Amino acid sequence: MAVLVLALAAAGCRSFDPERRALTSSHPAVRTSTGVLFEDLLRGRGTPAEAGDALLLDYVVRLETGEVVDSTIDRGVPVLVVLGEAFVRGLDDGLIGMASGGRRKITVPPELAYGDAGVPGLVPPRSTLLFEVHAIEVRPKRP
Repeated sequence: MAVLVLALAAAGCRSFDPERRALTSSHPAVRTSTGVLFEDLLRGRGTPAEAGDALLLDYVVRLETGEVVDSTIDRGVPVLVVLGEAFVRGLDDGLIGMASGGRRKITVPPELAYGDAGVPGLVPPRSTLLFEVHAIEVRPKRP
């Protein structure tokens, strides 16, 4: 356990709570001009993702109540997201700059998620979405 804590600290994480199995960040949260908030939990390595790049992701999406809406981890299959074409509009803003191996919390306001419509039976109208994302791989756009 001590080796894990030291490795996480060296990677830029403030602490690892073994009871919660959660990372907390020493990196400040960033709010984009669109209102998306993101916070690096673990910075990745390599070239940061930019528009047009593809990211292979694992994620968990929650409502503010903590209820899980979707999880690639539960399905056991990561997804490939092209920056600029994400399934939730605000997710694009939160993924810019991630590198392979990075982990990030992304808060997407309702107007950049599913808005007034929500997703019947899954996401209530005007819901903020909380993403926990792991960038497994960043694939640069092809010329």
